[in-house]
Amino acid sequence: MTDALHTYRFGPVVKIALLSAALLQIVAGVLLMSQAYLAGGTVLQQFSGVVLGMIPVSIALFLTPVLWRCELRVFEDRLEYQGILLDIAIPRDHIVAAVAPRRGLGMFDVSLELVNAPFRRLHLAIMDRNEERLARWLNNVHA
Repeated sequence: MTDALHTYRFGPVVKIALLSAALLQIVAGVLLMSQAYLAGGTVLQQFSGVVLGMIPVSIALFLTPVLWRCELRVFEDRLEYQGILLDIAIPRDHIVAAVAPRRGLGMFDVSLELVNAPFRRLHLAIMDRNEERLARWLNNVHA
């Protein structure tokens, strides 16, 4: 297998913010669970408080690893995208049309029109700096 020409993924600032948010959610959930348990009341009230406290903890424990692994790898002959809900390899010859990345603050998106793929149109959001190398790769799709 050939090495990727370039990999786009979350930068260190986004990863630190993601970890901080996850830690805050876990602390808030544990505090909510302990307050519900220690407040007394009926067993149903305690159970409901503990279940409600588990929601932010489970969101943090599920969403953080999923967001951490999001990336777009650019190869000579294909794109490989790992997103929140989508893991896909897109061969260069399956791309009919591509809209070059639009600029954004710390993120950009790519719109692709595909043939012989599970999706006819695909919109990829990437949290990284927009660089000219991806635009050149997309412009040379049919070259």
